[in-house]
Amino acid sequence: MRRRGAHFVPTLALGALFFVEGCTVGPKYKRPVIPAPDAWRMPVSESESLANEKWWELLKDPVLQQLIRTALANNTDIHLAAAQVAQAQAQVMATRSAEFPQVSIDPSAERGRTANNTSGTSTPARTFNTFSLPGSVSYAVDFWGLYRRATEEARDNLLATEQARRNVIIGVVSSVAQDYFQLRTLDLELQQTQKSVSAYRDSMNLTQSLFQAGVQSELDAKQAQTALQTALAEVPALQQQIGQEEDALSVLLGQNSAAIPRGLSIEQQPLPPSVPAGLPSELLERRPDVLEAENNLAASYAAVGVAEAQFFPQLTLTGAGGTESSRLSQIVSSPSLMWNVAGGLSQPLFTGGRLRGNLDVAKAQQQQALISYQKTVLVGFQEVNDALIAYQRSQEQLAAQEIFVQAAQDALHLSNLRYEGGVDTYLNVLTAEESLFTGQITLAQDRQAVWAALVQLYQALGGGWQP
Repeated sequence: MRRRGAHFVPTLALGALFFVEGCTVGPKYKRPVIPAPDAWRMPVSESESLANEKWWELLKDPVLQQLIRTALANNTDIHLAAAQVAQAQAQVMATRSAEFPQVSIDPSAERGRTANNTSGTSTPARTFNTFSLPGSVSYAVDFWGLYRRATEEARDNLLATEQARRNVIIGVVSSVAQDYFQLRTLDLELQQTQKSVSAYRDSMNLTQSLFQAGVQSELDAKQAQTALQTALAEVPALQQQIGQEEDALSVLLGQNSAAIPRGLSIEQQPLPPSVPAGLPSELLERRPDVLEAENNLAASYAAVGVAEAQFFPQLTLTGAGGTESSRLSQIVSSPSLMWNVAGGLSQPLFTGGRLRGNLDVAKAQQQQALISYQKTVLVGFQEVNDALIAYQRSQEQLAAQEIFVQAAQDALHLSNLRYEGGVDTYLNVLTAEESLFTGQITLAQDRQAVWAALVQLYQALGGGWQP
């Protein structure tokens, strides 16, 4: 009997494992067909996509590059995303363990003493020892792929978590670049404002001298003073914005609020000669949020398989064995050995709708994941188109503003000549100064808008923000 039992158990296990290979219930995942546009709305270069360019080749400011590296190393959101990936990796290991036999051992030692027999017999009291070394093995045969589909779901969730981490990196580093360009723009605005303060002060001194000499009216002097005070009021407001921008950048860098080092000015930042976007279909393979949504969808397919497998019978093979002896030295001797094997089959008959409810929940979640994937893809196409439009139009706006500022500078020069020659009033000079001041501020903001659109486009294309 022992030899037959010992032979039957491994034979049954091998047969079950062979049967398992071709028996996995539930739907098989296949990427949904989502029509991609043939081309982007804005005409772009046909060369390789901008997203294939490394971020340090796109952003050439060495100070900005160092800030990005600091953010990659220290940002708390990136650290949190990495911890979530580690958790998902551990979950795969824990889930996959159900596919393997479970082995345990439970050694024990006991010492006791019997009492004297009080029934009249001559049995004396006795002290005894008992040593045991039992172990057990259990294996749930995965006929229907219950545990393998659960592992598949855990792996897809891990892949989704890794893509979510990539998405966090893209968001953080894009924010560093955007905030840095905004900071350099504010620096330029402050510089332009301080230049305007100096120019308004010179004008005020000139008008006061002419008024005291009786050449011009007191109104000119008061207008010049008003213009100076207006410009002076802009300085602390800009300094406040600069401080707040530095605080925001400090948080992205994972450090306490501090002054942020500066590199190239916003005017010196070199723009790439072209910004090719590549084919729209490439977005499905590059954007981490799209890949995350797809991995979540694949996981939902596996979850349906897990729920369907619950309806089928589950076979469990168990075996137990060990040794027991009154002497520790004989614990491994042949007479001390003992074992048994068993198999059990469990088939749900009535669960009050629990299994059906779990399956319906899994199918509903699968449908939600499909809709979420479709929406993520559509939003991805929209964001690229929006960024392409913003980049092209912001460049056009920048070019027009540069012409305006040059014209405003010429107008101010002529107005000063006419005023100093007594041909024109100071009001025209003041109007020309205000026009130039406003134009220079707008020009700085337009330069920042071009860079903001470029970073937004790089992010929308799923650009490589790798360390």
